Amino acid sequence: MGYFIMGIVVFIAGGLIATWVFGPWGTLLTFLVMVGLLSYLYGMVEDLRARVSSLERRLGMSEEDDYQMSDEDIEAELERELAAEPGTAEEGRSDRTQKEE
Repeated sequence: MGYFIMGIVVFIAGGLIATWVFGPWGTLLTFLVMVGLLSYLYGMVEDLRARVSSLERRLGMSEEDDYQMSDEDIEAELERELAAEPGTAEEGRSDRTQKEE
């Protein structure tokens, strides 16, 4: 939100300075510069999104796959993660039952 307000202030200040320097065409010139800047930034963001998307595809990280998983696949993945972690919930449960005995 801070950048949004700062952008408005810069636009107004730039418009006033451009109007003072270039006369009535200054505001139009400032508007055109701002539109060009925003278009350039939008293009850069889209390029970065495309790069991140291609990297995710190369690494096998796809958001589409996460939402299309079956219940069995989710359970199998959770079991693999639990087996890979030291101190899983199963070990904690067995420790508690040994202490209770």
